[in-house]
This record gives sequence, C-alpha cells and structure tokens, in this order.
Amino acid sequence: MSKSITLDEVKKHNTEESAWVAIKGNVYDVTNFLDEHPGGRKILLKNIGSDATAKFVNYHPDYVLKEVAPKFKIGSLAEGDSKL
Repeated sequence: MSKSITLDEVKKHNTEESAWVAIKGNVYDVTNFLDEHPGGRKILLKNIGSDATAKFVNYHPDYVLKEVAPKFKIGSLAEGDSKL
C-alpha cells in the first residue's frame, strides 16, 4: 500500500537536501537524482516542493514515469490534493 502524502507535506521538501515533487498523483523524492537529471539540477530545483505534473508532461515521454521514476516514488498524493 502506498503512503498517502499531502501537497502541504510535499511543499516542505523544497531544498537540495530534501527534494520532493508530485507528478500525476504520485510523490517522488528526487534528492539523489538532482545531479543525474538529464536536463540538469536547476530545472528540478525550480519545481521541487510542488505538483509539477503540467511541466513534466510537456518535457518527458511516458516511459520516464514507467522506467525511471519508480525507484524514487515514496507515496501518492492524498485524496483531494491530486490534480489528475
């Protein structure tokens, strides 16, 4: 069962030391991915602590969530906090 995380909790993790982002109803801890992100750490840092679904889907193919993101998933957005 996936841990339920509120968007308010995601917002608290908006630093390089604790970088969370919500995408398509799931929450990811990307702290250890900052230096590996193909687009660079700056773009991730601009979006951490938020629901970045709209920006994510504009720049990433579907396979990223299926193949890369699972190892960073820490939970799902609490009901009512998900945009999708």
